[in-house]
Amino acid sequence: MSQENIEIVRTALAALDQGDVERYLRVASSEIELITPASALEGPTVGHEGIRRFFGEMEAFSESSSFEVEEIRSVGSRVLALFTLTAVGRMSAAETSLELAGIYSIEDGKLRRVHIYADRREALEAIGLSD
Repeated sequence: MSQENIEIVRTALAALDQGDVERYLRVASSEIELITPASALEGPTVGHEGIRRFFGEMEAFSESSSFEVEEIRSVGSRVLALFTLTAVGRMSAAETSLELAGIYSIEDGKLRRVHIYADRREALEAIGLSD
């Protein structure tokens, strides 16, 4: 089961790298909950329509983006992914890279809860690991 969960997360990240939100949604529960650093202000993104809207907004602000996956591993019933997101701004053409961590909960073979952390140390603590 843990290898299957890793593959689900790998598929989701590959879909995002290719800008294929519909492929991402094929591995996401209809009740998916996405929590990002912006969620503190806006609340979590929920459901397929929420995910489409979220990624549409991201695309509106960036000319291009890519995900470089550094590590994906199973930790208990969840999956931890460490990756770098690089984006080129649409207005300024400035390139920005962020080292991020994601904690993924899988339910019935689909992404149910995705929590993205800008602080990898915080993610490691949240999943019960230390660096």
